[in-house]
Amino acid sequence: MSQRPNVDFVDVLEQEGIPTTEQAITEQIEQDVKAAGSKISNDSEMSPFWRWVKAAVVSPVYWLITTLVAKHVMPNMFVATAARWALDLKAWELGVDPKPAVKMQGYITLSKANAQDETTIAAGSIIQSAPIDGVVYRLFVSQETVIASGQTTGQVLCEAETEGQAFNLSAGYYSVIPEEISGIVSAENLPDYITILGADIEADDELALRLQNAFTSSGEWHIDDVYRSIITSVAGIRSDNVFFQNTGDITPGTATAYILMEVGQTPQTILDQLNSHIMDDGYHGHGDVLTCQAIPDKNVIMLAEVVFKTNLSEATKSSEKQEVENRIRAAFRESNAHQEITRAKPQSRFSLSKLGSEIHVDMSTVESVRFTVDGQVQEDIIAELEQPRLQSLTINEVIA
Repeated sequence: MSQRPNVDFVDVLEQEGIPTTEQAITEQIEQDVKAAGSKISNDSEMSPFWRWVKAAVVSPVYWLITTLVAKHVMPNMFVATAARWALDLKAWELGVDPKPAVKMQGYITLSKANAQDETTIAAGSIIQSAPIDGVVYRLFVSQETVIASGQTTGQVLCEAETEGQAFNLSAGYYSVIPEEISGIVSAENLPDYITILGADIEADDELALRLQNAFTSSGEWHIDDVYRSIITSVAGIRSDNVFFQNTGDITPGTATAYILMEVGQTPQTILDQLNSHIMDDGYHGHGDVLTCQAIPDKNVIMLAEVVFKTNLSEATKSSEKQEVENRIRAAFRESNAHQEITRAKPQSRFSLSKLGSEIHVDMSTVESVRFTVDGQVQEDIIAELEQPRLQSLTINEVIA
């Protein structure tokens, strides 16, 4: 995730020769008074004149420089450092609409107890995840649905309980039916189950990235930033999660936009909508052929060997093993939980030692974690234009 710069504007002003402390302002005023030919000789700090100057001039000027100018005016002049209200104004100037929060929608596959029965699933029925970092993600069946006789499974359209990208869980997470649905024995979210991405209200950093991109996408020629602007107008897709590959050396005028989601896999439904919008609706450059695809997966088989502190009960160890698993899965973007955990991403080196350290720091019961990837002890997973994913994950306790 790209980070906006953190600028100390007081330091910037000081480097430009502007006094930024009360002492420096006082010294500047003293110099100006003398330069003006003043004959005041009583320059003691306790003199009535300088006490008045400090109260009426120095303190207000100090506040104007260090608070009004350095903390409010200057930061909000730049997209890189602007607060939300200023970003919203700049978005209006550039014709960019901040993206709203959206509820995820998708199809959940239900399995029947008896294939010969005609089974009705009532609107409002609930399918949910197991707890993830203490949070249960619930989906509600959008409309009454009938699974016909002779079908062992059927799909029901569901909507998330609330808005947010956290509901874009990977395949297999929505498997709990908290209240019995007559005739149904199991639920599962298969790959590509999402039809509408869940999204949070566009964060300041994300909006700033799109505004930065807006400056370079205003030309007539369809360069990367023009397509990036088109793609990231969809709620739930970040500007820094779009990766371009020029394929013109194979077919002239062609390119691929690989799209990564913050949580879960990139739904095919969203890719189809983007490709139709760009190619069929005419939002492409002259002669361009741009195809949106999910970022390729780099599947890994991972074994995590965990050493727990001594004297833990078996129940506690079981719970903590599940917690370790949840954190590792979050690192590979299967959930939005544990935001303190560093996420694996394309074109980067993912440090397993750092992941182990983050688990160790946040979980007092864990002494250490050692990772084996694809049968070898490794410190890093190096990704090219691909997203590291867990093909399988095993958590074993090791007795120190």
